[in-house]
Amino acid sequence: MTATLNKKTTDFSILIWICTLTIMVLLIIVIGGLTRLTDSGLSMVDWRPILGIIPPLSEASWQNVFEQYKLSPEYIIVNKNMTLEDFKFIFWWEWFHRFFARLIGFVFIIPFFYFLFKKRLSVKLLMVLGIIFLFGCLQAYVGWWMVKSGLTENPYVSAYRLAFHLTNALIIYVLFFWLSLNLFFGRMQKNNISKINKHFFHFSLLLIFITIVSGSFMAGTDSGKSFNTFPLMNGQIIPEGYFIDFFGWRNVFENTIAINFNHRWLAIFTFFFTSLHIIYLINKKIYNNFSLYLVLFILSLQILLGVLTLIYIVPISYASMHQTNAIILLSSMLYAYHRIIYK
Repeated sequence: MTATLNKKTTDFSILIWICTLTIMVLLIIVIGGLTRLTDSGLSMVDWRPILGIIPPLSEASWQNVFEQYKLSPEYIIVNKNMTLEDFKFIFWWEWFHRFFARLIGFVFIIPFFYFLFKKRLSVKLLMVLGIIFLFGCLQAYVGWWMVKSGLTENPYVSAYRLAFHLTNALIIYVLFFWLSLNLFFGRMQKNNISKINKHFFHFSLLLIFITIVSGSFMAGTDSGKSFNTFPLMNGQIIPEGYFIDFFGWRNVFENTIAINFNHRWLAIFTFFFTSLHIIYLINKKIYNNFSLYLVLFILSLQILLGVLTLIYIVPISYASMHQTNAIILLSSMLYAYHRIIYK
């Protein structure tokens, strides 16, 4: 099916604006993942919403921020032999992460007030953008709340707060991406898909979302660097130490063995459930579309990248591709679902 923009119902400049924001949110999720993978997230020990946009501009400024970092638990416990040049590397990652977040804010707010003044925003669009704005404000606070967890006695960011930060970012991305699809394709209802198939799509989307969030616990606890074999873990399907009495219900979130096991098998279950449903739709010719083949390809690639990330002990290249492809997978499922339920 070839889709064209309905210029009678869609303001092209608003579409470009929303699509730009969607891409920027995708990029900052990728940048955030790289910030984590390079262990750069705790390099900036303060939060200055306005002045923080200006990086150190002289050797004296660099020395000052480095001295501040030396007071942090990460430097004292983990990086006590770090040089100023090493510090600059992690600082620039975290600075760019925060800078890009502020840039998204500017790209959202300035055009928003322009379109509002010109009365080019519908009531429904205003409501959606208002919700996104609230999530964006929450995201800014949660980002610093997350960083603070690693600036006290423990030199590591809380995996719970990291997961919350990612979850909130995913919600913002999904809202923007779905809004972009609505603006581009329109929302004329179709009648050729059953409720059961809709529910299967809903469940697949939920599985993908949960699997991505479970990956944040893998990253937050470095669980991916243990048991670097697949499919078995230390020669066992269910490894010893999966349940430790000390953790109780927190095994799922704090026991690295359980986190590793749960993430990999949740991903496998998601792969089989989603792929079988997509193949069923294609074979029954219920809806045979490029978007369905795209989901199968990206889903298969995601499993491959996940296994490679594991067996090579989480190199930054594979890990980043795995994280990025997870968001692309979520996007492809949303795209396929949108193309099925709307004309």
